[in-house]
Amino acid sequence: MEKMEIKRWWWLLLMVAVIWFGTLEYRKLIKPDEGRYAEIPREMVASGDWVTPRLNGLKYFEKPPLQYWATAATYTLLGEHHWTSRLWPALTGFAGLLLVWFAGVRLFGREAGQYAALILGSNLLYAVIGHINTLDMGVTFS
Repeated sequence: MEKMEIKRWWWLLLMVAVIWFGTLEYRKLIKPDEGRYAEIPREMVASGDWVTPRLNGLKYFEKPPLQYWATAATYTLLGEHHWTSRLWPALTGFAGLLLVWFAGVRLFGREAGQYAALILGSNLLYAVIGHINTLDMGVTFS
């Protein structure tokens, strides 16, 4: 690849990242799911107990804790906002796009990888789930 083409891909990646992450604060949290998955990490940070997830003071062991921990860490570093509660699903969704691109390039060539990432990124369900605070996108990425 030429330097100009590499530079063009970096600009394209930056533009997609700005569009992908720029809308995380656009709307309020949707009840009940987004509120639940934002409140549990908030309680972890407030109580200092990162081992036992709680919702309104009650133990909540119904889901795996990775997203709770990631969101609690984000709250600790960047504060409690709508966008910080959605950052983990957005990061895993964006990383999923990069993973699909990389796998497509390795398996079928550069053009196939580009089309695969473009098709996945333009899929409405994938984009919406990547911007909603639920555990689905983290599971999708893993």
